[in-house]
Amino acid sequence: MPVIADALKIVPAAVLTSTAASQVIQSTAGSNLILQAPGSNKLLGKSFYVQASGYATSGPGTFTATIQPILYGDASLATVTTKPLFSATAGTLAYTGTASASIPWTLWAEFEGDTTSGTFYGVAQSVVGATLKTQTITVAPVSTINFATEPPIKFAIGNTTAGTVGTGLKFVTTEFLIYQE
Repeated sequence: MPVIADALKIVPAAVLTSTAASQVIQSTAGSNLILQAPGSNKLLGKSFYVQASGYATSGPGTFTATIQPILYGDASLATVTTKPLFSATAGTLAYTGTASASIPWTLWAEFEGDTTSGTFYGVAQSVVGATLKTQTITVAPVSTINFATEPPIKFAIGNTTAGTVGTGLKFVTTEFLIYQE
């Protein structure tokens, strides 16, 4: 599995500490954590994979929340965090106690695109806790993709949380990379 790009080797692991309804993962410096695919036609018409994983954790209390990771992608840096490609089926983080509780999550997708059509499609799936979402066709980004540009497409990870959570909800990304088999 040759790794093509690894966002967490460039930026240290990011932690989302907001409990807002929807957030994009940010680095500790406060900028969005962006994974960029290589240009110069390296991925033109070729299959490649994006994988992200991590966990959500919440402090003590009695709560039931749903955690839903989202994979964003677009050619434009200005709009990448507003273009969801795939939303996981939400997993449930329910807990009663004095310690913290957590739930693991992972997303993985296979993509392909070309400059001639300007399109980019794929399939994605996820696991959040014990909740599996089987392969689903991704929603194509609005922007036209040109694999000759550097970078042709960028990815971001986000999270939607609903319900009640304990104090200090954190949505943590421990892996975010592009690879080919």
